[in-house]
Parts: sequence; structure tokens; C-alpha cells
Amino acid sequence: MGQTIQKVLDDHLCCNCGTCAGVCPQKAISLSLDKHSRIYEPEIRSDACNGCGICYYTCPGHYVDFKGLNMDIFGKEAEDIILGSYLKCYLGYATDSGVRYKASSGGVVTGLLIYALEHGIIDGALVTRMNKDRPWEPEPFIARTRDEVIEASKSKYCPVPANIMIKELLNAHEGEKFAVVGLPCHIQGIRKAEQIYKKLRARVVLHIGLFCSHSDTFWQTDYLLKSMNASKDDLKSIRYRGEGWPGTMSVQLKSGTDSSVPYHKGIFPHVMWFNAMNRCLYCCDLTAELADISVGDPWIPEVMAGEETGKSIVLVRAEDAHSLVLRAARDECLNVTSIPAEKVKESVSMGETKKVDVQVRMAIRKMVGKSIPDYNVDLMDPRPYNYVRGFIPMISSVCSSNVYFRPLGEKIVDLGSRLSEMKRRGSEQ
Repeated sequence: MGQTIQKVLDDHLCCNCGTCAGVCPQKAISLSLDKHSRIYEPEIRSDACNGCGICYYTCPGHYVDFKGLNMDIFGKEAEDIILGSYLKCYLGYATDSGVRYKASSGGVVTGLLIYALEHGIIDGALVTRMNKDRPWEPEPFIARTRDEVIEASKSKYCPVPANIMIKELLNAHEGEKFAVVGLPCHIQGIRKAEQIYKKLRARVVLHIGLFCSHSDTFWQTDYLLKSMNASKDDLKSIRYRGEGWPGTMSVQLKSGTDSSVPYHKGIFPHVMWFNAMNRCLYCCDLTAELADISVGDPWIPEVMAGEETGKSIVLVRAEDAHSLVLRAARDECLNVTSIPAEKVKESVSMGETKKVDVQVRMAIRKMVGKSIPDYNVDLMDPRPYNYVRGFIPMISSVCSSNVYFRPLGEKIVDLGSRLSEMKRRGSEQ
């Protein structure tokens, strides 16, 4: 009998990616929403599980061999400790103004998927939209049309078990090709699953990773709805990004009423790691280093000054993916401009914390007798201030997940949000 993901659950290292449910050959694993932690919890049916161990092997929650996977995927170890392996850095956007405006930042992912579909490079893409019947919950699916790809645009600040759809990729028709879009943990899980299922490796021809500091629990959704005086029972739709740069967070109620908050205000709890998933505190991958292409927000003041419709940072890591981006640009589906890697690092300043502060948090976790994820990767040595900076997200996450501390935590975040808004308005005047 092999080890199962029950050990990962017991060690509290589940990252909610859904890989285990997607790869289980016995269909013995399902996900359910835990009402206390407000994340998805894998459940193993003991009567169906044969102990094959595939779920445990492919789980990125407890182990990711970054050096080995880099060698397998790119033929070399990562040469940049912050960005990983890459061939070229770009700043880009979709030339379709509608796609660009509705996306989170530039619409590069949406535009590139549409181009790949319409040119027969892929037959579908694993993406995520919000569920029509339960609009506060994400719904991973295989998009096969332009409209379905557009439907899945925009960020989702909630748990997304995208990799449950691996089973659909494995069961697809012979010869079909797919793209997958996901956060770093999703890409890690897909890459590990491809080492087990060669069929999956042949079918996934494009891996698009999204920059991610961390994911939020559904407590963040509840907090957002509360700030808009809305409830899930009245909810028709929710949008976390879109409608220009950097976008707005908005909800539409069944009554037809709309409510929204500016992105910088709605995102404040996320920035403070309030409602952060605990496992994300121990992640060392901001830019989805195992993807063929990584895409994220360009938080570069001089580049984005006055920007209203959005642009995206594009890190191209694989040769085939680079050719695809250049073809899409040549055919005027994308507009891309080269940008120095150092500028990208300015934008992803959180990337350094992922390589330094994470060691502080893992050391603290280890000190209290808890298991930590194992990464075969080079990290950076902490300095004294890293111990303070690295500890703050742990306090914030604990406050938001504890029934006794949460009310106080919300008041502190509310106060911080108001102060931040006052400072922002003062700087604009």
C-alpha cells in the first residue's frame, strides 16, 4: 500500500489545487467545502481507494522537486533565483480592446488562448469561471470556444481546485491538445502528474502560469460581500477584477442592484494576508516557475502611470511557447514589447519574500513540531528584518482563521483600509 494524501491532510499541507481528485484512477477522492476553514477538503473513500499512492506522489502540497522538474522541462536548472528559468520578458496586452478591458490586466492569457484555439494549436483549455448556480464558487472547466475562454477571464480571489479537471484531460479524445491555466501550485501538480501519466504529458501542449502571492479562503469572499452589504443568498454574480486597470470588485444581486468597490480598496485584506490560506505561507513560487509562459500584473509605477485598460508582464520560459507568443504578436492578436528582467523583478518584489521570508515561516512551523513542504530549490538567506516581515503574515492568517480573533482582525483591517485610502487620496491631490 502506498502513501496517500491523507498524510498531507494530517500535516495540514493541502494547497487546495485539486490534483489528488483529478489523478485518482479509482475516483476515490472528492472535494467538499469545509465550513470552518472555508477551503476545499479532499475526502478519500476508503472502500474505493486501493492505496496506489498516485495522489500522494503528484501532490505539490508536501513536495516539489524544482531542480529535477526544471531539468526535465527546460533541460537546465533555473538560472534566476527570483524568476526561475526564462527566455524572454515582455510587457503586453491583447489587441482586442474588449478582451483587454474585461480582463484583470491586459488580457494576454485570454487573447493567447483564443489565438491558439482559432489556429488549431489547442482543442481546449483548462480554465476557471464562477459557477452560475453558486456564483461565489469557482468552476474549473474545459473551454472549447472563444466565448467560453472570455467567460473565464479575470482573477478569482478564492480557493480554486482547477486540477480536478485532469481527469477530463485524461479522458479526452485521442489526439486532442490542450492548454492549462493555473496558479503556481496548479502548474506544479500538472507537471508532477505528467510524470505519471504520459498521456497527459502528450495532451497538455501549453502551460500558462499566473503570478500568485497567495490564495484566499472563502472568508475573503464573505468579507467582500459584507463590505458591499450583500449576502450570498442574494448574489447573482461576483467579479473580482476587470473593467479597466487595475479594475473593480463588484457584485450583482438578484434584484438587479449592482455594488462595487475600487480594486485597491477591495484587495487590501489580501495584501495584508488576512484570509490567506495557511499553506500559502510556505510557498516559494510567485511566478509559476514550471509554466511555459507566466503572466502577471505589472506593478511598475513609471510603466503603468496613467494606464486605464491594463497590461501584463509575460515571462516566456519554453521555446514552443515563445514561438506562439511571437506568432500571436505578428498576427496582431497580442502586442508585446521586450522589458528587462530587472524591471520585472521590481514589479514582483514579493518574489524576494517568497525566496527569503518563506524560510522564516517554515523555521517557525518546524519549531512547533509541524511538517513543512520539501522543495529541492535554492532559496536566499534571511536577514534580521526578514524575521519580522516573515512573521506578520502568520499573525494575520491566524487572526482571520480563528473564530475568537477574527472580529478583532476585521476591525484592524477595516481601519488599515481606511488609512490606506486616505493616504492614496492625499498622494493624488
